[in-house]
Amino acid sequence: MRHWRCVLALLVVLPLYALDVSGKWKGQIGDSGRDVLFQLKSEGIKVTGSMSGPDGEPRPITEGQLNGDNISMTITSEWQGSPLKLLVKGKVAGDQMNLTMEVEGRDWSREFVLKKAAD
Repeated sequence: MRHWRCVLALLVVLPLYALDVSGKWKGQIGDSGRDVLFQLKSEGIKVTGSMSGPDGEPRPITEGQLNGDNISMTITSEWQGSPLKLLVKGKVAGDQMNLTMEVEGRDWSREFVLKKAAD
């Protein structure tokens, strides 16, 4: 019985010690080689910040979550004047993130890697 209480306590406490992904993360999206910069701040499991594409315009992260090494973010953007939501999901491994980005409601997705950059 004590063993199960310890396991339950760990399941409750461990998310409070989630990875810290705060800082700048750089990479390139898809075959186009377009540079992208994520500026992130994490507090527990909540992730906030922005993503800037080749135009340098920051786009806010409206929903961001970090569960263990799994990260997910929703980014508000636009394409040719039409609003859209970018859904980003993946894994954090030290100073690298392996991510997939897709557009909500559309048949488009790209895999890419971000590396932690010096602040």
